[in-house]
Amino acid sequence: MISERIRGATAVICLGVCGCSVMKELPRDQYASVPERHGVRVETRAGERHEFDRIQVRPDSLTGFERQDTEGSFEEFRRYNLALEDVGKMSIRSVDWYRTGLIGGLALGVVLAIVLTQAGKGSGGQVIIGPCGSRPCP
Repeated sequence: MISERIRGATAVICLGVCGCSVMKELPRDQYASVPERHGVRVETRAGERHEFDRIQVRPDSLTGFERQDTEGSFEEFRRYNLALEDVGKMSIRSVDWYRTGLIGGLALGVVLAIVLTQAGKGSGGQVIIGPCGSRPCP
């Protein structure tokens, strides 16, 4: 059986992985504002959808590099050249700081609660009674 601490840590890690990044759509006027981007989703006006690991953008076109599924030990990329006027929608993966802070605060609260409950149990659960019993000595 898995201990409660390991289960709790696993839950926090899963929340952190799921909640920290988000795809945000870029306005059309910002497509060429940065010459290279990572983690980009492009939908063309023709209905094609590409998940690029990296793109290079020029004022009138973009070159996208899409990872190919291969069985070799080297990563292979397929190169796409698209005109910017053919791009219908572009989204980039970025960190959602609100979610990241919320999950980090929740994780910190859980850890703090665990530490405080463990500190209240003492060392071994033995209660030591002084010479005056449970009441304070005069």
